[in-house]
Amino acid sequence: DLTELVRKLKGENGKNVFCDGGAEIVNELLKNDLLDEIIISVIPILVGNGIRLFKDNRPEQKLKLVNVKTFDTGLTQLHYKRADN
Repeated sequence: DLTELVRKLKGENGKNVFCDGGAEIVNELLKNDLLDEIIISVIPILVGNGIRLFKDNRPEQKLKLVNVKTFDTGLTQLHYKRADN
């Protein structure tokens, strides 16, 4: 169970928990208020269909942009932290 695993890891000694994934993982962790930082990678390809990154039925979270990284390929990464942290 992803939610229980992340809760367990966040309760242990150490630094950060890094999780890489798509919409299903992001939404599960957002729904359970388990993300403190989000890095969104924007890839310069427009697709016709796909899975929404942020779904309904999750708590609203205010974010603060802390960094933007661009790459020669056109990929851009937006690094956000929760504004209430």
